[in-house]
Amino acid sequence: MPESYAVVYRDIRRAVVKRFPYAVYYRIVSSRVIVTAIFHGRRDPKAWQSRF
Repeated sequence: MPESYAVVYRDIRRAVVKRFPYAVYYRIVSSRVIVTAIFHGRRDPKAWQSRF
């Protein structure tokens, strides 16, 4: 259920992995999930925005 996670920037959503300290940033485009970044929990959370 990729739509269940909140939008954090424009159309990018963030899913936090419970067991590991990672966050998956992705977007939904025409029923496909496109992963933009996978970041460790201790990194700067704004660093992935430089990919745009």
